[in-house]
Amino acid sequence: ILTLFLSISFQQHDVILLASASAVVASPIMAFRRGTNAAITNTAATATETAAPPSATIIAEVGEEALATPNTDTAVVVEEATSTTSTPTSSNPVVQLVNYVKTSCVNFKDGLVQMNTDHKRCKTIRAKQSAYALANGTYRPRGIRGIQTGGISYEEYDFLKKGLVDRNKLFAVGVVSVCLPNYFVYYLWSFPDMMPTPFLKGKDMREISRERCHAVISTMLDIEKGARVAPWTSKLNPFGRKATERAMERLGNCIALGCASLEEYGAVGPNGGRMILKKLRSQVYTSDPPTKQQRLLAGKDIPKQIMKGLTKAIGADPLNKGSSPFGISALKHIESVTLADEFLVNEKIDIESINSALLSEACSARLIGSLGWTDEARKEALASWLQEMEIAPREATSDGKVHYNGNLARAALMCYNVVDGTRDSGADSSLLRVMYQGQKKEPLILN
Repeated sequence: ILTLFLSISFQQHDVILLASASAVVASPIMAFRRGTNAAITNTAATATETAAPPSATIIAEVGEEALATPNTDTAVVVEEATSTTSTPTSSNPVVQLVNYVKTSCVNFKDGLVQMNTDHKRCKTIRAKQSAYALANGTYRPRGIRGIQTGGISYEEYDFLKKGLVDRNKLFAVGVVSVCLPNYFVYYLWSFPDMMPTPFLKGKDMREISRERCHAVISTMLDIEKGARVAPWTSKLNPFGRKATERAMERLGNCIALGCASLEEYGAVGPNGGRMILKKLRSQVYTSDPPTKQQRLLAGKDIPKQIMKGLTKAIGADPLNKGSSPFGISALKHIESVTLADEFLVNEKIDIESINSALLSEACSARLIGSLGWTDEARKEALASWLQEMEIAPREATSDGKVHYNGNLARAALMCYNVVDGTRDSGADSSLLRVMYQGQKKEPLILN
């Protein structure tokens, strides 16, 4: 009853208040969705845990600013400060209800304060970019292109970029609560990742690793089935037999290329990615400009089974899903990664200066690495990615005679990265890793 009351009563307030009310609504829903009653019986402890955002909070501006995420140190400080306000649990249901309402109100107030703080920081970052653009004789445009303006650090760039995504989430939550108030709670229940970043419960990296491992295996099964068994829709068109055979042959060639690449010596880590790109060089670098179909990855270069599996692997991390309740397509994600790569190269960002949290997010967006990777390994892999995706193509296409299909190159390298992460010893799906590694050799006994 309290949840429904909050979701309806806050409809008459400003959109900023509505977003913070969503956090109050989302807390019991996410607890119910996990099938646990601890969030209701232990109200104070659960409300504190749910309220402690792993990131920053909302920026209330319908322009470009929205939500953003501070660094890990700030999140830790907020969590520690929130945990100190927890009250002892009681078996009295009245006390539990009072504590729950009190904690929700405190979290609501803290969200408003954090929104104001983030709003001021976004204005400061944009003013910094505007001054930088004015000094170079240009101006700062609005939207995503405005974020690409230089003069800021990568942490500030990531702050603004996440703000745009969270603004769209905030707008979607506001539209649903105003237009469909009776279904607002079910919306939050069905799409928990659509809550703005401050109210999202952090997803365990082990769970992300498992989902990506399962996406790899299911994609391999789909590819093999497509190469061996004709789809049932082919029977509806008696004149499409040749086209079906050609499609199955392309999948067979894809299987042969994948097996040869995975079995090749040294195909591990960044070195394996360079070997994959070397084999695909004739398709990535062409004398003619890539067609629209090739840029959209809708042609015959990448089978639809691979694109479907790549989308699943990307959506395993909530930070990669964007603002759509149904996830983000692989192409849209690749375009977002391309903008980040261009910023890192254009602004000559030192990879060593990126903190551990942002480094992990950047590698996860590119499907690089696994659980056991250190910061040094991630920095090496990220530097190799930028070299192969941005620096080397700029040198190869500087004369204008060669054209580069960046979307195809990034999609191919992401596919390799997620497979390599599945084979890595740090992957959480141990059974799948054993399939890759095989049996141990019998030790030699020396007499």
